[in-house]
Amino acid sequence: MSAPLSEGVRTTLLSVAVNVVLAVAKFSVGLLANSAALVADGIHSLVDLVSDIAALVGLRFADLPKDEDHPYGHHRINTVATLVISCLVLAFCLGLGWHSVRSLVEGAATEVPGVAAAWVAGVALVVKEGFYRHARRQAERLGSRLLLANATDHRADAVASLLALVAVIAAQLDPALAALDQVVGLALAGWLGAEGLRLLKGAVDDLLDTSPAETVLKDLSEHILAVPGVRGFHAFRARRLGDRLEVDFHLQVDPAASVGEGHALAGKVKADILATHPEVVSVLVHVEPDEAHHRGAQGHSGRS
Repeated sequence: MSAPLSEGVRTTLLSVAVNVVLAVAKFSVGLLANSAALVADGIHSLVDLVSDIAALVGLRFADLPKDEDHPYGHHRINTVATLVISCLVLAFCLGLGWHSVRSLVEGAATEVPGVAAAWVAGVALVVKEGFYRHARRQAERLGSRLLLANATDHRADAVASLLALVAVIAAQLDPALAALDQVVGLALAGWLGAEGLRLLKGAVDDLLDTSPAETVLKDLSEHILAVPGVRGFHAFRARRLGDRLEVDFHLQVDPAASVGEGHALAGKVKADILATHPEVVSVLVHVEPDEAHHRGAQGHSGRS
């Protein structure tokens, strides 16, 4: 596991370097060339930079072993980082939206953005789309959802750069369309705000132990009845710990089975889930006899 982790860190560090360069270029040129759309694009690169830092924190600390103060581990460091990122995104978007609206009302949008803004947006579009493809390939090869989510941010940044490029070129071709730059800035503020709300909802759901999607639960539980000797199970549930999952359920076994035999079956089921789903860090199995009063209403039986 150490090699994939170090490779993931290297990928994210490269992403940090790319986002630092692009954020500085977009902000400085966007301000000098009077392009609200490029400034908005720079904000998105800054958000990507903060996301990279959160990813580095997650890769570095989320998998630290349990200790006396953290008996359940440190996996929710990722959730806390996501919560902070979402609040920063929303704050940036409120400021950007207010600036764009005020510029439209006051008529500042009559100034045509400089050509330099188009060059920076074009270069950013090519760089970010290329990095998205590279980062996505690595994320899929390493099986990292955290890196895959970070790669998706690069695609979003590429789209933002494309919109900024279109706005600047349109204003250059027809000065009457200069207001489009401010409109794009406002649209990007709304789009990034929606992304911020999505991040915020996901972090809050995790902190409230909201159940994962039904498809995730089904995928996790499908290994249980495949173990010989298992009669059924019920009360299957899971919760997210950052990018990981914690699972618990009730397992029915033969009423005549000894405590040792029941424990062995539970251990086999647990081992199968952990081996098949590396995102699962903990499986708690409550063993009980396969009797009517132990079967849950939403239980699953393996008996023919």
